Amino acid sequence: MRRFDRLVNRLAKTELSLSSIEFSLSQIEELENVDVKDFEQLKLLGLPLVKTNDKYATLNTRLTSLEEQIFCVVDIETSSSDVESGQIIEIGALLIKNGKEIDRLESLVYAREVPPAIEELTGIDAKQLENSPSLSSVLEKFRLFLKDHVFVAHNVGFDYRFISDSFMQCGYGPMLNRKLCTIDLAKKTIKSERYGLEHLREFLDLEKGEQHRAFWDAYNANEIFLKCLKNLPKDIFTSEELIRFSNPNPRKRKKKKPKKEAKTK
Repeated sequence: MRRFDRLVNRLAKTELSLSSIEFSLSQIEELENVDVKDFEQLKLLGLPLVKTNDKYATLNTRLTSLEEQIFCVVDIETSSSDVESGQIIEIGALLIKNGKEIDRLESLVYAREVPPAIEELTGIDAKQLENSPSLSSVLEKFRLFLKDHVFVAHNVGFDYRFISDSFMQCGYGPMLNRKLCTIDLAKKTIKSERYGLEHLREFLDLEKGEQHRAFWDAYNANEIFLKCLKNLPKDIFTSEELIRFSNPNPRKRKKKKPKKEAKTK
């Protein structure tokens, strides 16, 4: 998906011609079964494209204010850290607009077995899951819930990748949503010794609920997210500006010292 990332990075800064967008999307293997001219289909996959005129388009997140943007704060519990050897066993998500919850989704997911270590961590065992809906049906429901909203999570890389890979496994196509990590955002807006969810939960005196359960972890991630928004610089107005601000600063490469030439006698 590197080609997709390059395209989105360009769209995050400016508008591009429809022809160039369609061509770039058509070169992405994961989108080979997608009609790249159908913006509604792309939106269902999470890409917030919007036409600015008959020939150009950009990301809607560039044009949407923080007050109008809908954020989807998500957490999952899984039976493994890898989608090839495990699966989602619980998902929790909240839709947030202008600081207020407007909807929520919460579901266990059927799995034949849960490893003892995961059972101990989450309190979820296979018996609890035996009458739960299938992964395919839960993901279908989640995709319609998520739409093209901004995907927010604590350590977003894990949740985003695992859900996107799960979508692909179920034949639903990849997830193309803009994403934001509350760890990265907290590092820029909250002074703390550590930025793990449990530490920030205690540091900010948040309601505890059940630790390592999807909905409560999503709930606390949202509380952290809302506190971060209160500490933003005053020059951030759109959701794309927020995403850009939250991204980690690129590491500066150390300059290599020039090699000393060997002295000749």
